[in-house]
Order: sequence, then structure tokens, then C-alpha cells
Amino acid sequence: MPVDPSLLAGFLIACLVLVVTPGPDMAFVLGQTLSGGARRGWAATAGVYAGVGVHIVLAALGVAALVAANPALFTALRIAGALYLLWLGAQAIRAAWRGPAADSAAEPAAISLSAAFRQGFVTNLLNPKVGLFFLAFVPLFVDPGRSPAWVQMLILGPLLPAIALPFYALLIPAAARIAGRLRASSAGRWLDGAAGTLFVGLGVRMLLGAPR
Repeated sequence: MPVDPSLLAGFLIACLVLVVTPGPDMAFVLGQTLSGGARRGWAATAGVYAGVGVHIVLAALGVAALVAANPALFTALRIAGALYLLWLGAQAIRAAWRGPAADSAAEPAAISLSAAFRQGFVTNLLNPKVGLFFLAFVPLFVDPGRSPAWVQMLILGPLLPAIALPFYALLIPAAARIAGRLRASSAGRWLDGAAGTLFVGLGVRMLLGAPR
């Protein structure tokens, strides 16, 4: 077995603790679900997971270590990710302020799902702290005597998002039901405002360099 069983058990327990602690990715998916429903929430989740996959590979290959060793690059990525979130938040708040467009029903659903996936992917990918998380956390459960470290990191890394999936499976439908009821009432337009405020908060948090 390429991974030590006892270390694997410890890693799974640590992942479970991390998953039940809400973080930026969960907040982003929640905002997308409130704004566009369950399908958009799942599209955002898929985008976040795609970004996580890239971070896992980069950490295993040592690229994340290069980013960590270059403060200017790390800061540039963090600022870019924060500005992107702030832009998304501003767009959502403006949509809430203006109210639903007359031709909003004509917008193809595929465009919204594609945008949610892209936004989830970009926001996760532009957060260098995610890569550093995998670079600093996963190696704690690697046994160099078992197999190459990069092999074990590629095995252990995907377990965290896999464990998080059931929690998203509970969060997304629940948030979608609440959003559906609110959209059927006069409070519906404020969902975009709530999602936008959430995105702005995440952007400010990242811009200030708050820990993940």
C-alpha cells in the first residue's frame, strides 16, 4: 500500500474536521446557489473542485513551493483573486439594485451554469492559500519510506474534496429550497444582493490576507 494506513486514518479524521468548518469555497457555492438555484450551485462546486485538482497537482509537483518562495507572485495572485471576487460581488449587487431584467427569462441556462463553473474555478485557482494548504497539510501524512512523496500527495489530496461532497449535497438543495421560496415572494430580488455581499466579503477577506 503506497500510503501508511495509520497516517491515512489520521488524514481522514483531519479532513472531516476541516470540512465541517465553513470556508471561502463553501461560502462561494452558497452564494451561487442563492443567486441561481441548485444547478448553478453544483456548477460552482464543479468549478471549485477543478481548481482544487489543479492545486493538488501543482503542490505534488512542487510548483506551489515556488509560489510560496516568491512573495511578490503570491501577493499578485491573492490580489487578482480578491479583485475578481469583488467584481463578481459588484455585479450581483448591481443586478439586485436594478431588479430582474425584462428579458432575463430568455438567457440560456447553459450560460449561467458555464459562468458559475468558470467563476468557481477562477476564484479557487487565484487563491494561492489553497495551494499552500495542500503543500503544508498533506505532507504531514506522507511516509517517505512507503512510496514517492508526490504519489502519496496525489492519493491523499483528492480525499479532502471527496469528503466534502456529501456536505455540499446537503447544503445546495437546502439553500436552493430557501432561495426558491424567497424568489416566489417580494424578497426574491434581495437574493442577488445577499450573494453579492457574500462575494464582496470574501474578496475583502482575501485582499486583507486573512488566513484560510
